[in-house]
Amino acid sequence: MDNYRLLKFNQAIKSHRVKFLGLWLLSVLNKRYLSIQMDPVLACNLRCKMCYFTDDEFVRKNMKGMFKQDDLEPIANATFKNALKLQIGCGAEPTLFKHNTQLIELAKRHKVPYISMVTNGNLLSAEDVAAFANAGLNEIIMSLHGVHKASYEDLMDKGNYEKFHAILAAVTEQKKTNPNFRLRINYTFNKDNFHELADFFEVYGDYAIDIIQLRPIDKIGETTYNDFSLKSIENDFPGILKVMKEESAKRHITLLAPHSVIRNEEESLKVQSGNDSSYLKPYTYFYISPKYSWKDDYDWRTETFAAWQKRSGWNLELLRNAFRSRKGLEQVNRNMLNYSVDIN
Repeated sequence: MDNYRLLKFNQAIKSHRVKFLGLWLLSVLNKRYLSIQMDPVLACNLRCKMCYFTDDEFVRKNMKGMFKQDDLEPIANATFKNALKLQIGCGAEPTLFKHNTQLIELAKRHKVPYISMVTNGNLLSAEDVAAFANAGLNEIIMSLHGVHKASYEDLMDKGNYEKFHAILAAVTEQKKTNPNFRLRINYTFNKDNFHELADFFEVYGDYAIDIIQLRPIDKIGETTYNDFSLKSIENDFPGILKVMKEESAKRHITLLAPHSVIRNEEESLKVQSGNDSSYLKPYTYFYISPKYSWKDDYDWRTETFAAWQKRSGWNLELLRNAFRSRKGLEQVNRNMLNYSVDIN
């Protein structure tokens, strides 16, 4: 399954009614439609300045816990049958967990079509990369907050620039053995690291990158870096985006990027869009961690996701949403999926 072609197809459908009817049908038939975002451990080895891990009080209260190895099979049995995608790592660093290879193998055994991992890469070795790829990992997503060493090590506090490059080289080498293993770069930008993107391919052009996502800074908590305004780069964004699109096309790289960084800075999480793919997010985005899973009334230890769907009246809610107006759904609309997808 090509996850990005599916995302592009979803964005091509402009009607939220059609989308919810499709989702309702998949749910009624107990098919795959969940994007499971899993944090196997609530901890991180870095203190990136745009991340809530720089808020000591928040970390102390919320970011604790780790799944036991014995938890993995029950979680898989309860939820993976309905998973269209499993992403290992969401709001924490998954490579602090010691059983990722087993988790990937379980997802593969349950025939999850697409398995990815989001990581800062600083704890990985070439042997880890090979083990994950051979177990069935489809994609490794490397988080990046600076093209050059100074900005990388400043914004990704405790990160090692040379180590990051070494892992990119290891992934590039691994792709010679596993050519379907994908490398994605998530570049989170603010007004201070944005213009470095002009040098992106000069610095990273020798690595076998398949996907790049450009992610404008968002307020996700109380963070050390707290200038969320992008007004100073609004006029420069189209030019840099044009260069990124042209270079990505030449290199057959899929590019995910917003059309614009102009937004209501009083509500930085919300944007205007004629597509609004994010209306579906609360109904397909299945988050699970040692502290939380999906909904408050769902416990993977005691019931399967399919059983919960029947018990909760989930299918009826999906059907009702097909007949609700966009205005009625706006309360759950976020900008997380409002990216253009250029597949090259």
